[in-house]
Amino acid sequence: MRRRAKIAWGVTGGVVALALAGVGTLMFLNRPLSPEEFEQAVEKQLRAAVDSEPTLSSALFTIYSARNDQLHEFAVGTTHADSDEPAQIDSRYHSASVGKTMLATVFGQLVDEGTVSLDDPVSTWLDDATLAGLFVVNGTDHAAEVTLGQLLSHTSGVADYFEGPVTSGHPLLAQITANPDLRFTPTDLLAYSRDRQQPAGVPGAQFAYSDTGYILLGLALEQIEQKPYAQILDDRLFTPLGMTDSELMTEFGAASGILSLTLDGLDLSDRNALSVDWAGGGVVTTMRDLLTFSRALQEGELVSSESLAAMTNFAHEMDPGIRYGQGMMQFRFSELSPLLFSMTDLHGAVGASGTFALYDPSSENYYIANFGSLDYAQKAIEQLVEIRLLFDRLQP
Repeated sequence: MRRRAKIAWGVTGGVVALALAGVGTLMFLNRPLSPEEFEQAVEKQLRAAVDSEPTLSSALFTIYSARNDQLHEFAVGTTHADSDEPAQIDSRYHSASVGKTMLATVFGQLVDEGTVSLDDPVSTWLDDATLAGLFVVNGTDHAAEVTLGQLLSHTSGVADYFEGPVTSGHPLLAQITANPDLRFTPTDLLAYSRDRQQPAGVPGAQFAYSDTGYILLGLALEQIEQKPYAQILDDRLFTPLGMTDSELMTEFGAASGILSLTLDGLDLSDRNALSVDWAGGGVVTTMRDLLTFSRALQEGELVSSESLAAMTNFAHEMDPGIRYGQGMMQFRFSELSPLLFSMTDLHGAVGASGTFALYDPSSENYYIANFGSLDYAQKAIEQLVEIRLLFDRLQP
């Protein structure tokens, strides 16, 4: 089962377990909390998660209420499993597919500027050699039909190197587990899909989540802007917003200085294998920087209302209760479980390593977290549900 497909089942199971605790327990759990009790409860919950989960060395969580300018920040655990150095609220971490929202935002800016249209074929900027073999279905090459919008919304039909099935050899994550010092270039990642995978279908016919598609988008951006993708992010997002702790990861190894990120219990934070993301989500950042980015995006500082509406048009179902737009994901909690019928929807950026930056438009609350484990992605959303329940009980 794909890691992304476990989320809906996990949230439903967690909420059912809470309901089975009994009416008396639920009544106690619904009592109002003072700010001090709320802080203690969240701290206790996060610490229990780190203590009970072997793949976690730390847990970071931020809640910001824009309506009353209320900020709650938490950091528990240590930077790495073999370290005594405590994790901090401003610790830098690898944000995985959270970076997809940043890439989609840049394309929104280009649309607003009139530089591109989302209906433009990606072949306008990428040559035949780059696209060769990636969109061949039943002997017909559909590369010329693929648009920027289809790549952004995962409807291009291209395979997914990160978690997709393979026709030969081992899946990529298994290769990384066996050799965490593998180094990947964007060309390598495209070659993996070209040589070892099959497209999910013809362009526009289906939703199929694809990191390969976002590698193509990153390469297209470099051609459009005539500069490296890392520089594009700096020029368009990080520098204008003052995100001084954020960058696209281009150097790998022991000097990365980021929090632990584990795959099957193996810490990749200081290994070359983190080069596996690039434009699919290779941004290193902090909770504060992600809050800055998320607020700027939602408050209209980065793209027009029309471009934001396109990003948040959650027309595609990933799993029951989980939808996708363009570079952004939506959680419909009432569909995840009938026991969450009153919990409002969230949307934003989500990464496979238990990291997210989500927004509730009904309350103007932001939820940002990092658990740093690909084995904890499902439980990270369970943690979000439980902390939201705590936050709902916080006294004004």
